[in-house]
Amino acid sequence: MTRGTVVPLTPAEVVTRALYLAGEITSATLDRYMRSPPPMCPTIYYRLADHNGGSDPTAPDPASRWQTEAGTWAVTCDCAGGAAWCAGFDRYQPDRFGHLYSGWINTNSMILDCEDQRRCFEPVGRPLPGTMIVCKSGSPGHAVGHVGTVVSYGLAEWDPTVKECWDAIGVVDVAGRQGRANKRTTGRGWRGTGALFVRSIMVPVP
Repeated sequence: MTRGTVVPLTPAEVVTRALYLAGEITSATLDRYMRSPPPMCPTIYYRLADHNGGSDPTAPDPASRWQTEAGTWAVTCDCAGGAAWCAGFDRYQPDRFGHLYSGWINTNSMILDCEDQRRCFEPVGRPLPGTMIVCKSGSPGHAVGHVGTVVSYGLAEWDPTVKECWDAIGVVDVAGRQGRANKRTTGRGWRGTGALFVRSIMVPVP
């Protein structure tokens, strides 16, 4: 597998990947770029180390698999790895993203790109299914930044000052939960953090 891979997904395909990641649907409707995914996404455990997960957008899920000292196999990922896989890009982009963090995409570098050069990401202003919701490290309640994939929004209007609007956002993320880390949540945790709604503008290399 070549690092830096991007596959072209529609917003609907991004949502389908996210719902599969959350364990809410089977693999039957996943996009054609997936390599033999099992019927249901496995339980993934949260691990924030070594750019964990999200290296191959054609893999059956975003997790890294590694052997523990006890000899068992761990299936782990962090939030950026999960969001990258859902959106169809490798989180390491040495060519496209070399201007920031030596090519590594995480919550902070994603926001920096949106605020300046917009080589790989652009802000969209409101929660649209298939976009990402992201806040940076050090924002209120987040020593480390967090990102998830928007799968739904239940209201007609969007007003970031209204709590109910954040509660109405359906988000799939990989987070530091007990047990299964890959689940659906709401946008509540991003409220008051200066979060951006972001989409990838990366295109595959022919």
